[in-house]
Amino acid sequence: MKQLFRTLAVTVAAVTALLAAEPAVAASAPRTESVSVTRSGGFAGRTDSFAVDSTTRDDRAEEALGVAAELRFRMLRPTYLPANPCCDRYRYEVVARYSDGTVKTVVTMDAVPGTPDVLTEVIDLVTTSGAPAPA
Repeated sequence: MKQLFRTLAVTVAAVTALLAAEPAVAASAPRTESVSVTRSGGFAGRTDSFAVDSTTRDDRAEEALGVAAELRFRMLRPTYLPANPCCDRYRYEVVARYSDGTVKTVVTMDAVPGTPDVLTEVIDLVTTSGAPAPA
């Protein structure tokens, strides 16, 4: 019981420290300069590209830049792919470029179990912002 209590106390202390540090992390986070989404595949096998940046005057584009700057997006794994990628599904490559020169690239496909909501949110925001980019 003592060991369980110690483990719990250490866990609570660590979580408290992380929560306390979160504003500092957010304050020092780089701005998102641009986000691009390349959608390929599907039934027709097309490739479409979409992009937003700080000059894109659209509420959804501004929201995409903001969400891509959040820690929950920056901490995503590089891929969220299914075991079997067959059968007319779209593949998405999301590339976020930040003010500190870093680049975050994440690849996923339609209907992959466990795909984080933040990833699908950024894809939706960018692809519906009305800013098609050259493929």
